[in-house]
Order: sequence, then C-alpha cells, then structure tokens
Amino acid sequence: MTRDKRLRNITRVDYARKNQHGWWVRIHRDGEMIHKFFSDAACGGESNALHEAKTHRDALLLVYPKPERGNMFNKTNSRNQSGIAGIHKTRSVKRGIYYEVWQAGWVLPNGKRVNRKFHFSTDGRNEKEALQLAIKAREEGLRLIKKMSADKNGRRRDIKAKAAKKLKPAKKLEAAKKQSKA
Repeated sequence: MTRDKRLRNITRVDYARKNQHGWWVRIHRDGEMIHKFFSDAACGGESNALHEAKTHRDALLLVYPKPERGNMFNKTNSRNQSGIAGIHKTRSVKRGIYYEVWQAGWVLPNGKRVNRKFHFSTDGRNEKEALQLAIKAREEGLRLIKKMSADKNGRRRDIKAKAAKKLKPAKKLEAAKKQSKA
C-alpha cells in the first residue's frame, strides 16, 4: 500500500469510542517525537483540520529539517591502504592503459560526489608525491564542504525564524483555549 506523499507525517485518527476524530502530526528528530493533534470539532470540520495539520507540519519541517545523509568518505574501512578517510589507492584505465592512482573523494552537501585522482609511475611522479596531492585535494574538499554547510545553515536560520513565527500563533491559540477551559 503506497501512502500519499502530501500526507507525510500526518495520520488520520477516527476513534469513535472516545469521540476523537482528527489529524495527528508526528515528526521524529534526534530520538524525540514532536506531535500535535488537530481535532475536527475544534477546527470546524475535517477539511479545516487537515489544512491546519498540513500548515503545522510544513512549519515543523522548516524548523526541524530532515538530517542529511552521512558522508561515506568520512570513515575508513579495511580496504583503505592510506589510513586516511576518503583517500585510497586504486587502478584507473585511460585509453586502454592501466594506471596506479591515489584517489581522494568527498560528498558535497547537495549530494554531488567529487573524486580527484593522482597517478604515479616510474617515469613520472612518485607514489609519495601522488599521495600528498590526494591529501591536499581532500583537505580542500573538506574546506569547501564546511563553507557550503555554513552558507546553507545561514539560510536555514532565516527560514527557521520565519517558520517559528508561523508556529507562535498556534501556541498562543492553545494557551488561550486552556485559559478559557479553566
């Protein structure tokens, strides 16, 4: 059964025994669940409750964005011969000729993979020089990732501030409802 992506993080609740009908918004981030229920009765009908639930969900997703995928190049594994994450020795083929290369790799925050290869041979660059060039390229790539992430986080802070303003009226409304019930 495929779910409608427009209702991601939103679940319909119809519990007749307790007369609970509405939409439940749930988002999990860092092991914590953020949730809120939008009752049909309190919102003036099922469609209004769904609209409010979607608005709330969208604001929550701006404040708590989905975490980015991990960078596979940041971990060493048993096949890594350099001992440095993101740098490994491999063979490359160019015009039917095999070359030994040191390869540096990283993944940019937008998901694009970047690889830089530095070949070595007996008549040209030696293996140690190729490894040093790969290490230097990897360091430059990591600096680029850091810069791109900082730029992205700056934009995200602006978006979060706008989303927080959207969430504040909902919190004030809840406080007013609680006071009126008391």
